Amino acid sequence: MANNFFKKVVFKSIINSGARTILIFTSIFIGAMVLAAFVNVYADIESKVSEELNNYGANVVITPKNGHYIDEKTLETKFENMQNLKTSNKYLFGSVSLGKTSAIMMGTKFSSLSKIMPFLEIKEGKISNFDFDDRNVLIGENLAKIADIKLGDELEISISGQNQTYKVKVRAIVFDGEKEDKMVIASLSLAQKILNKQGVINYANAICGGDINEISKTLQRVSDKNIAFEVINKISKTNEIILEKIKLLMALVSIVILIITSVCVNTSLSQVMISRQKEIALLRALGASKKNIVSFLGVEILVVSFLGALLGAFGGFALAQILGQILFGSSIGFRLISIVLAVFVSVFCALAASYYPIKNALSKNIANLLRGE
Repeated sequence: MANNFFKKVVFKSIINSGARTILIFTSIFIGAMVLAAFVNVYADIESKVSEELNNYGANVVITPKNGHYIDEKTLETKFENMQNLKTSNKYLFGSVSLGKTSAIMMGTKFSSLSKIMPFLEIKEGKISNFDFDDRNVLIGENLAKIADIKLGDELEISISGQNQTYKVKVRAIVFDGEKEDKMVIASLSLAQKILNKQGVINYANAICGGDINEISKTLQRVSDKNIAFEVINKISKTNEIILEKIKLLMALVSIVILIITSVCVNTSLSQVMISRQKEIALLRALGASKKNIVSFLGVEILVVSFLGALLGAFGGFALAQILGQILFGSSIGFRLISIVLAVFVSVFCALAASYYPIKNALSKNIANLLRGE
């Protein structure tokens, strides 16, 4: 009977409090939402930032140990056994003639070119995404100027010692400030046909996810006496340093926001408790013990703050999705720890914020409180 009466009193107090309950609920809701959002974002920050950094080019190079060529099928088998392989590309080089002009041809996979060489700028035209395109080539801007080659021109490509020529069309003129500016870039299949190097390449490169130690272990496992897999230390270490700094910054921002949110919640709850001092005095005057009052107010705050924190924690996941789209252009994964942490911290802050105002009200003279002193 006593328990039912206590529950009824607490329930009616919450319902009838109106603005007071809304203020506590809103403060806790916002605090829990912000905390849960940043916990979810922080948990995904490593994979998201790593993915962004991988967009800046290859961090692994593959070269032949003996001779000048790598068997293409053997390399494909190696790639299949590599963990966290994001993308890869293969290259074959050879000297060709473009009429009166000689040039270096680079055979490659067009479909991976933009990922492996993100700074390759298309000056004119567009790059084919078809790896077996044997009718079109790309021309480096410097070579185009030297040989007076324009977009859409038809070229006749040949190699010394052979009478056979291959007619191709200039699909795009490209620039990246590197060796590619002086090359003819063709599909790997076309370059192998022209250079008579079927099934082999000169070297390859790739983008692998993970830290430098994980990548190094993977490369040691797939390397053999014929093929060397090496991590580009400068790129991988730079990516790792940037990632650590971003994680540290994110952690500091999360801590600062948590402190600010906690202070705001504590201030709001303290003001609510101070405004209830007369109510506390009246309860004491009616015969309620200090223990009864602490239990009554504590349970009321616990119920309101728990509901606010729980809804705020799920709202934080929605906020994390918005932040994920703004920062990374992708969604953020759900972490159960974000719900647990947001609810625990929010409820703890709510109870801590109400402790001193309740203690202060209980220590004052009842008559003075009722008179508003």
